[in-house]
Amino acid sequence: MSLYDAKALQRAIQEIYPNIEDKAPKNRSSMAPDERALWWELSCCCLSSQVPYYVAVAAADAIDADGFLSCQSRLSTKALNIELSRALSKPLAVNGSYRLYRFRFSKADQLARMKRAVAEQFGSLTELVCHFSEASDLRNWLVKNAPGIGPKQASMFARNTGLSYDLAIIDRHVLDYMYRSGLFSEQTSSISSFGKYCRLENTLRDHAESLGVVVGLLDWAIWIVMRAAKSLESEIKVV
Repeated sequence: MSLYDAKALQRAIQEIYPNIEDKAPKNRSSMAPDERALWWELSCCCLSSQVPYYVAVAAADAIDADGFLSCQSRLSTKALNIELSRALSKPLAVNGSYRLYRFRFSKADQLARMKRAVAEQFGSLTELVCHFSEASDLRNWLVKNAPGIGPKQASMFARNTGLSYDLAIIDRHVLDYMYRSGLFSEQTSSISSFGKYCRLENTLRDHAESLGVVVGLLDWAIWIVMRAAKSLESEIKVV
């Protein structure tokens, strides 16, 4: 049995939501996108899959320092793959110690092919972002064409760059909240298809509207509350 019922979780989420809203990146729809910042965010989203976020941040910093993604490089995809593998193979300074990135070769390959896809169709990531007036269309393109980017990562890219707060980042914590709240009847930690992801997102968006908040920030508040609740529940079980 869970320590917190749906109403208690919802109250906690509504209490911290204003703070989340204050900390969220400001909407940049009227500002000129920055190529380097966009590549840092997109690479970090790719690198964070199955990896602690602070490790992904350090890995994205290492790649950014070399500038191979953000610059107009003439490197072939194979050569870029090698350079990215080298950057990801170096020990990363994380919280006072050094860590090695787990998926350095597969992620280097994905990022190199991602760079090629963006360059071939749009020339730059800035042009790609500016091409789509709807964030959902941008997400669709990334999911279809950017290796290593699924709907969760693409939604995270849109939120973290301030492009849109109308897309949801649905991870295992959000799925658990939806299950406990009766928004989703299946207890699962993953989503099997993009179509199912979009259906769950619509359900969560309706829930956000009923609370008077936006779905792209509600998921952030849910993530914080659910992590804290699960941690406390685990501690009580141990005791």
